[in-house]
Amino acid sequence: MNMVIVFEEQVVKKTEQKLKQALAKLKEDVHLQQHFREVTDLSSTLERYKVIIEDFHINKEDRDKRIAERNELLEKHDKIYSELILEGFEDSWITTIVKHEMENLKKVTKDAREEAFEEHFGKADFEDIDIMDDRFDLVLQQMQRAKNKYIKGN
Repeated sequence: MNMVIVFEEQVVKKTEQKLKQALAKLKEDVHLQQHFREVTDLSSTLERYKVIIEDFHINKEDRDKRIAERNELLEKHDKIYSELILEGFEDSWITTIVKHEMENLKKVTKDAREEAFEEHFGKADFEDIDIMDDRFDLVLQQMQRAKNKYIKGN
């Protein structure tokens, strides 16, 4: 049998069938979609941890703490990633979806930040640092709510 025919019959057709099955699952399964958003959020957070850990100005104690936190997040990331692979998704497919969702997450976070800053700070003059700290906590809470809504698919 010709190698081109073998490749087409045994590799291309099987991959095509696997892709169609994965696509059907992704369209229907909201929990699967949530797993992709969770992996996206974890990937984004891990990128930030990488920058923090590589900072030369961070002391050893803080670096060790951040490394432990990063490792915990990495375990969670790898667990969910493995579940996606078990659902029939290939690495390159997962990477493609996560890259796309990363842009969505950045937009959601940016929009939430801008809305929260405007809502809580407005055009106020910040002479009292305590008020600023309280309002900044509100901004962070609002950003976290927006991120949680994104992960849940709302």
